[in-house]
Amino acid sequence: MSAEHSRLNEEEVLLAFSVEPTHDRATLERYLSLYPEQAHALVDCSIELMIDASRSGDEVEVSSEHIVEQAWQQFRAAAHPTQTAAVANPFAQLNPTAFKSVAKKLDISNLLLIRFRERAIDAATIPARLVQRLAAELGASADAVSAYLRSPPAMVSSQSFRSNVKPAVTAQISFEQAIGTSQLTQAQQEALKALRD
Repeated sequence: MSAEHSRLNEEEVLLAFSVEPTHDRATLERYLSLYPEQAHALVDCSIELMIDASRSGDEVEVSSEHIVEQAWQQFRAAAHPTQTAAVANPFAQLNPTAFKSVAKKLDISNLLLIRFRERAIDAATIPARLVQRLAAELGASADAVSAYLRSPPAMVSSQSFRSNVKPAVTAQISFEQAIGTSQLTQAQQEALKALRD
């Protein structure tokens, strides 16, 4: 039995101690005699368990099912914190024809509208008046469109099928850079520059 005890590392010893039905002095002394090399860690764990018990106002006699359920809920909350705070995509309802129609109504190129959809443009550089016009065409509020544009950039979905290398999200560019590189006519560029705040 002593050979088995010597193979347990600190984490295993602390786990075994923490699941004991009681964490009184007798339990601690038993563990200290069995695992003297883990004395410091055991004392620290015992103190933490006593503090937790005093905060809850009752003994640490909780069923294992309750402990597992509580741990599972904490894990789910940590693993999926953004699910509740997800920002709606105002472009999601657009089919290809409607997408081209929005670009035409805004008098911009499809490429520039794609850059808005993929959040490839730094939202802080996009004029508020353009965001309002975009929101009107998408049938969304300016705040919703602004929140969407401020969220992290997305990977262009078509890249994942056409690339021999793993696709990645490209760095965002400024609105000024986007105007100059989005296949816009000179008149379209000037109209967009006039919208700057």
